[in-house]
Amino acid sequence: MKLNVPGTLERADVVIVGAGPAGSFLAYLLVRAGYRVAITDKATFPRDKVCGGGISKKTVDLLPFDISPVVHRRVRGALLTYQNRDTVVKDLDDLAGAAVVRAEFDHFLLQKAIEAGARFSSDTPFTGIEHTGHGVTVTAGRGAFKARYVVGADGVFSAVRQSIFGRDLVAYVPAVEALVSVSPDKAARIGDRVLFDFGGMPRGYGWIFPKKDHFNVGVFSIFRTRSINQDLATFMRRYDVLASPLRVTRLGFSIPLRNRRHEFERDHVLLVGDAAGFAESFYGEGIYFALKSARIAADALITAFERPHERAYTEMVTSALQPELTYSELNARLFFPRQKFGFYQMTRSARVSDDFAGLIVGSVSHRECFFKTLLTSPYWVFSRHLPAYGGSRL
Repeated sequence: MKLNVPGTLERADVVIVGAGPAGSFLAYLLVRAGYRVAITDKATFPRDKVCGGGISKKTVDLLPFDISPVVHRRVRGALLTYQNRDTVVKDLDDLAGAAVVRAEFDHFLLQKAIEAGARFSSDTPFTGIEHTGHGVTVTAGRGAFKARYVVGADGVFSAVRQSIFGRDLVAYVPAVEALVSVSPDKAARIGDRVLFDFGGMPRGYGWIFPKKDHFNVGVFSIFRTRSINQDLATFMRRYDVLASPLRVTRLGFSIPLRNRRHEFERDHVLLVGDAAGFAESFYGEGIYFALKSARIAADALITAFERPHERAYTEMVTSALQPELTYSELNARLFFPRQKFGFYQMTRSARVSDDFAGLIVGSVSHRECFFKTLLTSPYWVFSRHLPAYGGSRL
């Protein structure tokens, strides 16, 4: 496509379209490695972002800097339940993760990239790409950029992806959430734990994530439904801690589940994070895979600058990231069509329950969980029960 490019171009080694977690972290890593990086985004930061905001320990461990300034709560355990019945407590001696608000978290990561030396252009939507010899020219709103590589980090409905790879590369499903402000006594009943309700919606789950001054509440399933808003309402009615809230704001968003053709790069264009279809299917976790894909992309681009290799990023994604996404989908398809049976059998085995909680923390991989579940399932019926949450409903 021939672009109408202004006479003056901003030059960089890499142009990153999208300043979410994947784009900002990639920029940070590349600048720290000595490369010139320009980031563009259609929004002005900080900007609102709909997301549960639960960050696993493995996600925290990926980042080479302290995120305490934007942590609302340090998560030290999980509550696993089925429709607010027979809740199992999984407290941990170590940190399980953190709860953040995405507007704050994303802005924090962007500031880290800028402080490292990345150049950022806000209110600059992507409009097109032209391949020019051994590089690309990107037009984006008020500016134009010439670089060796461009990275699409512009979310689930990525304009970069649609421009280069077409509209059907990534499959996604809806999720909905509510920001629920409650009284301090109700907030204390959840405390520093995250709640996962494995009967929260048909063939899916519901969550309650505690923040400083509210709960983030939502439902998600990889299986499509026509009634997800009603599913959220039904889920919320089951919990006393959500009754008579001080304030409720409901929001909708989409979660990318799969890169249908396993295409992650083409002609000096790479996709990371949601733009590439990197979210897992069991919990719908996307932030970890966004940051992990950014680290992989940084390694691949550094390799390509030093020793040109057209498929370096694809090979790294295929070996280091894609297997987890595949096994996550297998776990979801195995568990959620039989969610009541799966929950009660899971909670009868301390080992299996630990594995599912380990998925949240990141101490257990989706591959491990899949095979351990298959191997131990014949013995679930003989396993001991775990203690419930004080015998009371939340």
